[in-house]
Amino acid sequence: METIVKFENILAAREERYQKMQFLKTGYKTVITVKTNVPGIIKNLKLSYTLTKLFKNLIPKMYIAKLLFFDTLDGPYYLIGSNYDADGIKNALMSIEDEHFLGRFIDLDVYDGKKTLSRQVPRNCYLCDNVAFNCIREKRHSIEELISFVENKTLLYFEQEVSRIIDDSILLELNLHPKFGLVTPNTKGSHKDMNYKLMTRAKNTILPYLVQMFTVGWKSKLNDVFLKIRIIGLEAEKEMFKVTNNINAYKGLIFNLGILVSAYGYVFRNHHDIENIYDVVKSMSVDILKDFDTSNKTFGYFAYEQYNILGARGEVHKGIPNVKKALSYLKSFSQESRTRTLMYLISVTEDTVLLKRSKDIDHYLEIKKMFKDNLNGSPEDIINLDKYCIKNNLSFGGSADLLILTIFLKKIGLN
Repeated sequence: METIVKFENILAAREERYQKMQFLKTGYKTVITVKTNVPGIIKNLKLSYTLTKLFKNLIPKMYIAKLLFFDTLDGPYYLIGSNYDADGIKNALMSIEDEHFLGRFIDLDVYDGKKTLSRQVPRNCYLCDNVAFNCIREKRHSIEELISFVENKTLLYFEQEVSRIIDDSILLELNLHPKFGLVTPNTKGSHKDMNYKLMTRAKNTILPYLVQMFTVGWKSKLNDVFLKIRIIGLEAEKEMFKVTNNINAYKGLIFNLGILVSAYGYVFRNHHDIENIYDVVKSMSVDILKDFDTSNKTFGYFAYEQYNILGARGEVHKGIPNVKKALSYLKSFSQESRTRTLMYLISVTEDTVLLKRSKDIDHYLEIKKMFKDNLNGSPEDIINLDKYCIKNNLSFGGSADLLILTIFLKKIGLN
């Protein structure tokens, strides 16, 4: 009886969706629906929210004049009002369904006011080559099998995407030149023990571990994430030091980007607004300053004890506020935009790498002011600033890490 009642409610939800489509059609040429093609009577799976959000974001923005989201017993879905003709839209959306790695798990239907335009060729089963409808009718596979398959494919897709975005983000920082004493493709900068090849080896080594951290965020409860990724981070550090002969290339980045990517996994999987990523980072890092109670031999501890400079820990503890502000400088991924963003970060963030190389707090503050004063400087000013940094053996590893975080945020859709 419970199943019958649920099915009746689902039918009612479908009828309500149809009525909403008709109403939306009165104001627009065409109505698009974005809904999952997930098996089983229970449609309100986390998976459904993840997939609908993903594919909503893939629909060309020119087609979207009005966007509405509904959460019903028949699952979450989007209704989109469009001023474009239905036939052209359907061809474009069918290409998304056919070509995307997860396309067979979504229904992108188009309503022209008279009928819903849908595909003529039936889809095959997820698990075999038979027509999906026949497998459903004959109950060849369990619902659990099918959902598990969709879950695993969805996670695999996101892991591959996040890996690509992380790699792109690190390279956009690493390939920037000039860069104020930091390693670039053309120079070691102020680092006698580092070069571009070493940094690339380190990047390639830590990348799989950062993806693992994303997966932890995807799969775990929020309170469990930080402790789990810290274990992964320590393993990443160990492997990085192996390929760099104990040179610290990206230890800070493993820490702060690891927190950010795991927060992204948590936010997307739990269908939160992407803007909530800052609060999630803050929640994950709520106890991070307790490290200072035990870490009494590091330079980071010295900076905290002597000058109350919190460094990377402080930035994530506060929810990466300077990274959030830096997005306003990162107008694009051009060299100029990346350079200005890095300069802004140097001027405002607590960078313990800079403090260590500055020798004293007054010089540290003076250098930060130089970058603030030159934020709108000419290309010649930037070159002169780079020369000054190299001459004085300065570097800004903490700020460079935060530039990577800023690039990552922009690539996942934040501005």
